[in-house]
Amino acid sequence: MNTRQRILPGLILILIGIWALLQTLGVRWLRMEQFWPAILVIVGLISLYTALTSDPRSPDGVWFGLATLLSGGLFLYITVGPAQWADMAWLWPVFPTIAGLSWLAAWLINTRQISTLVVGLIALAVGGAGYLYTSGMLDPE
Repeated sequence: MNTRQRILPGLILILIGIWALLQTLGVRWLRMEQFWPAILVIVGLISLYTALTSDPRSPDGVWFGLATLLSGGLFLYITVGPAQWADMAWLWPVFPTIAGLSWLAAWLINTRQISTLVVGLIALAVGGAGYLYTSGMLDPE
């Protein structure tokens, strides 16, 4: 592990510690209720970076990093953006889509694992069917 790979996680932990200290001291410019998904985004970025810079590249790390990053982005969209938690009734197909995209990215790292490709395509199909169902284009009967 090179120096850059060792410094990045430590720097992130220091920043989270400073943020927690400021919260404890009463500085409320970042509320945890809104920005907790940013922790998922940071963990996803670190995992993705580590998986892609390791030798050999880690398909499992790519899957975890991308899934965590995209899920954190969705949760940020809900907590900070225009969406509300009640919108999960029509946003749920994003989760199988995120999983499918993550499996496809992991498959691109190791194309010999055909099962990863198959599971990714199935997850994307479930996500697509979910979009059609929640938008009313697919009749439940």
